[in-house]
Amino acid sequence: MKSLLLLVLISICWADHLSDNYTLDHDRAIHIQENGPHLLVEAEQAKVFSHRGGNVTLPCKFYRDPTAFGSGIHKIRIKWTKLTSDYLKEVDVFVSMGYHKKTYGGYQGRVFLKGGSDSDASLVITDLTLEDYGRYKCEVIEGLEDDTAVVALDLQGVVFPYFPRLGRYNLNFHEAQQACLD
Repeated sequence: MKSLLLLVLISICWADHLSDNYTLDHDRAIHIQENGPHLLVEAEQAKVFSHRGGNVTLPCKFYRDPTAFGSGIHKIRIKWTKLTSDYLKEVDVFVSMGYHKKTYGGYQGRVFLKGGSDSDASLVITDLTLEDYGRYKCEVIEGLEDDTAVVALDLQGVVFPYFPRLGRYNLNFHEAQQACLD
């Protein structure tokens, strides 16, 4: 058995040696692709603050590797969802792909992409309501590559620890701030 294995090994080496003498002058190109991410999504701030009735920009930027195979072939899809408090569900807010845009539910007419640059996926929400506060997920998809970032939107407001002499709920946001400072 050992002699048979030795004979096979010698014949393989000999065949390889002979093939080296009779090779054609063709070069082989070997492409090595790293398995790292070719698309990265980041939120510049993890938490932003605003007040009821105000406007806010939820920051989200994406960076893609232009040298990656297939980069630039597919349209970029940007999707914003609101995460429920138990993180078990996502509520669709806004989707954009090229010139096609779609807004969902109570966000219709109040949300749009900031569009500061080609890599800006920041979402602007106008006329904020109490229901708007919570965590939002920005998802960017290009072909088979995707990544996400989460931004928390918190309410900035005033809690009255006393009853003003003119009655409750008579002050706007700025008057309430001044009352707290006094």
